[in-house]
Amino acid sequence: MIRQIKKKSELIIFSPNIDQGGVEKNLFLLTNYFSSHLKNVSVVTANLEDKKYFNKKVKIYASRNIFFKSRLIKNLICIFILIKLILRKKNLLIISFNSNLFATFVSKIFNVKIIVRINASSYGWAGNIFKQSIFKYLLKYPREIIVNSLELKKEIDKKFDVKTHCIYAPFNKRSISGSIKTSKRYFNSAKKILKIVFIGRLVDQKNPFMFLDSLDLIKDKFKFQAYIIGSGYMKPNIKNYIYEKSLENRVSLIEYTKKAMQYLNQSDLLVLTSKFEGLPNVLIEAQYLKKYIISTNCPTGPKEILLGGKAGDLIKMDDANELSKKITLFYFNKDKSSIKKKISIGLKNLNRFDFKKNSKKYLDLIMRSL
Repeated sequence: MIRQIKKKSELIIFSPNIDQGGVEKNLFLLTNYFSSHLKNVSVVTANLEDKKYFNKKVKIYASRNIFFKSRLIKNLICIFILIKLILRKKNLLIISFNSNLFATFVSKIFNVKIIVRINASSYGWAGNIFKQSIFKYLLKYPREIIVNSLELKKEIDKKFDVKTHCIYAPFNKRSISGSIKTSKRYFNSAKKILKIVFIGRLVDQKNPFMFLDSLDLIKDKFKFQAYIIGSGYMKPNIKNYIYEKSLENRVSLIEYTKKAMQYLNQSDLLVLTSKFEGLPNVLIEAQYLKKYIISTNCPTGPKEILLGGKAGDLIKMDDANELSKKITLFYFNKDKSSIKKKISIGLKNLNRFDFKKNSKKYLDLIMRSL
């Protein structure tokens, strides 16, 4: 049942940059959920080509002339669109999914209600004292601040002296189940070949070179086949590095694809080597597909998802040697009960990420803020 927003207010989702990853999956899922419960839901974005992923009830505000790749220019254009909406419409509630600094600054100037969603550790977006000072000032303004993990809540509350709400990312099992169906085989079917997947943007945050270095250390110990699935500015360097390490017959580098879950479903092992996260969706997806996980114990999210190591392996950041040892250990023990137990524990604890439960928490917070 669609709820009439108070005084015909409009809920505006501010997301100038829509990349390819967990944050974007959450954006589409939540926006479409909101549109099925609220009458006036809109999105401000620079990615008009992603309109097809939103429900037809969602109104998209975007310039048709955005051809720039620069995130800064996209942000500025979307801020201009947002200001026009603020001047034209009287009753707005903004939820910022990214570019929080821009959105909060404009909301403060025009005295508009805003909810900010922080989806990654501040070690990434407020890594120096100057940025911390700016955010410490601006984060006092939003009506609510939503974070996606308890670890992140502790970090943000303490660093910026605010009180945040932790709402886990809504995990839609149905969408995963529908996306893994295929008759195509991506991996060699031989049981002795370890099947490994790395899924993530090819940027420094994800640290893909740590993954490659670990594979270089094990390439003479046993047979494996690995896929790196992702897009980003590091791609040319990663491609060259694969050849430098003579891994071209073992490692395939492919662009991010909507079929990524098919690769994950056919694998034995998911590896995450990030320097920081929020609550990485890919770990939750791997747990649902009953895959073993080796992840860096980075701030924040992996430790929480893997229950401190009870549902997978947690390793030091930027330690390729430890990663190679964990991969080797898994290869020679993957059929043992200790490995199967960790996979089972991860699967049993997925209810905390339930789609309906967490989406409703978002909706309740919105209704209280209108």
